[in-house]
This record gives sequence, structure tokens and C-alpha cells, in this order.
Amino acid sequence: MTRAATLLAALIVTTAAQAAEPVKIGITTILSGPTADRGQSEQYGAQLALNQINMAGGLLGRPVEAYYADNACKPDVGVPATKRLIEEVHVPVIIGALCTPVTHAIMPVIAQAKIPLIIATSAGQDFVDASGAGGNDYAFKTIPSEVDIARGLLRHLKAQNVKSIAIVVAAGTFPQANAVAMAKAAQDAGIAVTAQETIAQGTTDFAAVIEKLKASAPERVATVLGPFTAGFFKAYETSGWKAPLTGRIDFAAALAAVSPQFRDSTLSSMSGIAVFTPTQDLPGIKAFVAAYRAHYGLMPTQRSFFVYEATLLAADAIRRANSEDAAAVHQALKTTSMPSLLGGSYKGDDHNHAHTPLQIIGMKDGKPAVIATE
Repeated sequence: MTRAATLLAALIVTTAAQAAEPVKIGITTILSGPTADRGQSEQYGAQLALNQINMAGGLLGRPVEAYYADNACKPDVGVPATKRLIEEVHVPVIIGALCTPVTHAIMPVIAQAKIPLIIATSAGQDFVDASGAGGNDYAFKTIPSEVDIARGLLRHLKAQNVKSIAIVVAAGTFPQANAVAMAKAAQDAGIAVTAQETIAQGTTDFAAVIEKLKASAPERVATVLGPFTAGFFKAYETSGWKAPLTGRIDFAAALAAVSPQFRDSTLSSMSGIAVFTPTQDLPGIKAFVAAYRAHYGLMPTQRSFFVYEATLLAADAIRRANSEDAAAVHQALKTTSMPSLLGGSYKGDDHNHAHTPLQIIGMKDGKPAVIATE
């Protein structure tokens, strides 16, 4: 075959692939309401993955496309939207649902329809416990849970020879779940919990809770502060207490709330734990961040990243199954060993739960940086 004929044949194949009906991946996320920006960050991650897949030739000789269902973070919206993806669009796999109540609500829907669901951003351990062996075998959780995170943090503290911690968290379901997980992980690691405090909604004076924590004399203070981060850190500086802080820390909010002197002295020993850090010095992460910023002009969030990799995981399952049949895709997900850019792979345990490495964040030259992985 001449070079011209070869090019013509390639063009015909490419044109046919572009004209073919796309391979479908369903995604349910928040596309309306006050937290729609979170869903948009998921869309950005998914589209970046789809662009890369299609540039590499698509799937099954055809382009691949995401079909979205807006769940508005409301179960009564999310359930029928998910059913439309299954019954009208006929997707063989779904990624979702960002909003925890919606993810709970659609779990029985996907089980009944026997359509695999990749839970990429709902973090709760209860999804792990309900999936796989003895539960919903069609749910696959890829993002670390609060139990994974607590165990990673306490392993790190144990390695630092820490003997005791106090735990302080904001009121609310998510922080409280983290507090329970931290206390259990501490017990398992042989680290004493000297106090556990909850900051009530509306709190503006943190002096009393800091005094209670201080009176228990812990070596570290493990925090999940959410909207109280700035106020707590200001009060912590004022208190003069020097016990190092750790936990799930919003470094930007914490550092902005204190003086440079406090940042460079007391906070130099602060540590936190994260599931994704865009500044991590890994080739794959650096390439992902560069591509994301080039495409959107933004830094990716953990939601962007885990939906990006969930989209690649769904595509990998379809490719290995060589089919859009949901049963075949389900089996391919059960046997996946697709690597993560974080290290490790998405090979699931008995509960269809993958365990990607976690990042320990500390202070270097006055700035947060990854100092270890767990």
C-alpha cells in the first residue's frame, strides 16, 4: 500500500470512529444549587480524562462521552436522574454522586439495575462497609474514607513516637465521623486520647475549649475544624500553648489567620493529612496538574482528581471487557489493577474499596509541603 493510500485508510477509520455513536459513561453530580461549583470541578476532571482517551483513539474504536445527571444534592432529584441514565441513556457504568445523601439513595438503584457505580468523591466509611462482600457488589469506592485517613495519620504519629493526642472537631456529621475514626485509630496504635471536644455551631470564642484541651496535656492536638479553622488558630496563638497541631487541616486558612512569627515558630511542627495534593512532587501528578491548568486556568481539587481517575478507571474497564455490557464492565472493575498517579493501584479489597496513598503535609520554608506518604 502506498503512503497516500495508508493515510487515506487511516483517515477513513478515524472519520468512521468519530461518526460512530459514542461509548457512554454516566456521571451524576451537583450541577445546580449553591454547591454547583463542586460538581463543575468534577466535570472538569472527567472531561480532561475523556479528552485524553479520545486523543488516544477512544474506546472500542469509537469516541467516549460522559452523560451527566444533575442530582442537585437532593435524593428526590438524584434518584430519578440516575434512573434516566440507566433506563434511557443505557450507560454501562456510573460515576458519582459527590453528595453523600444522594450516593446513599442511589445505592439500591444501581444494585437492582446491576450497573456498577464508582464512588469517587463520597468519602464515608459506611459506603465501604455496605459494598462488596455481603453487601452491594455493584458499588466501588475509590476515594479514601475517614477510617483510611485516620489510620494513615495515626501511623504517622506512631512513627514520630507520639504517645497521646487530644481531638477537637467542628459539629456536624463529617467532622464527627472523623473524630470517631481518629479515636479508634489511636486506640489501635496504642496512642492515648486525653480529651475529645466538639465546637458547637456559632462558636466565636475558642478560649474555653482550648483550655480544656490544654488541661489534658496531650503531645499533639488532632483537629477537623472546617469553618472554625481561622478562629481556632487565632485563639491558639493568643493562648500561648505550644502543643503541635495535626489532623485534617486547611493550611491556607490556618496560615492566613496567624502572625508570621507564630507560623515560623509554633506552626513549624504542624502536620496534616490529605488524599490529594496538587503540589506533590510526582511525575504523574505534575503532568495532571499542568494539563488541568492549561485547559481550565485553575488548580485542580481532590474532586477533580478522583473523578479524573474514576473516568480513566471506567474507560479501562470497558476496554478490558471489550464491551459496553454492564455485567462485563462490572467483572472488569472487580479484577482491575489500574495504577493511580498517586502510587499504588485501584485494585479493590473484599469491599470493592481501593487504597491509594495518603500525603502527610508539613511546613517547609514557611510553606505547606508533602513531607511523607502513608
